[in-house]
This record gives sequence, structure tokens and C-alpha cells, in this order.
Amino acid sequence: MEVLGGRYVSTRMDDSRMDDRQWMYSGRRSRSDFTDEWLRKTDAFLNNAFGVARRGEIKVLCPCSRCGNRRRQDKENMAKHLVNNGFMPDYTRWIYHGEAHRLRAEAVRPRLEDFDADAG
Repeated sequence: MEVLGGRYVSTRMDDSRMDDRQWMYSGRRSRSDFTDEWLRKTDAFLNNAFGVARRGEIKVLCPCSRCGNRRRQDKENMAKHLVNNGFMPDYTRWIYHGEAHRLRAEAVRPRLEDFDADAG
């Protein structure tokens, strides 16, 4: 459990629910009005960003609407930024936070499907 936005949230990552990213934008209506789902999944995002993605870094690029993946923050400040500013628009593929591998898979899969269609 960690404190995020003044509430205790579970720090357990649920990868199966992380694919639908609509929660990033629908769950936070203002800096003081957000859903429990938004808190849980934002916390899971932070754990992923500072676990898998950081590779020993203390600060990683902050995806809040103010920093826009241009400034590095530590985990505590990034959490505050996300609560206060929300996620930057259209950041549903977390390429700077542990999902760079998805880019390759998403580019290769259509090519393989095209190849299979041509062969058949």
C-alpha cells in the first residue's frame, strides 16, 4: 500500500487490466476529483515506470500534461504531477515507461499477417 492523492492504494500491478488506457483520462476530472480505479492504475503505472523501465535511474520522464515526457522526476514528484496535472494527451503506449517492446511487436505483426495473406 502507498499513499497517492491522499488515499491509500494497493501497489499490486494488474497487467491484464493495463491494456485499456481509457481510465487515464476518464478517471481524473480535476486535481481533487478522481476515481479509485484511476488511483489504483496510476499507482501501478508508477510502480512499473520506476521498476521495469527505469533501469537504475532515480528519475524518469514524467508523462503529466505539464512535463509531457520532457522532464525527469522522481517517483514522489511524478505522483504529485499526475494527481495535479493528469496524464499528457494520447499517451496510451508507454514507450518511456516499460513498453518500448510493444512498438516492435505492433510493427512486425501486421507485416507477418500481410505475408501470410499473400502466401495463402
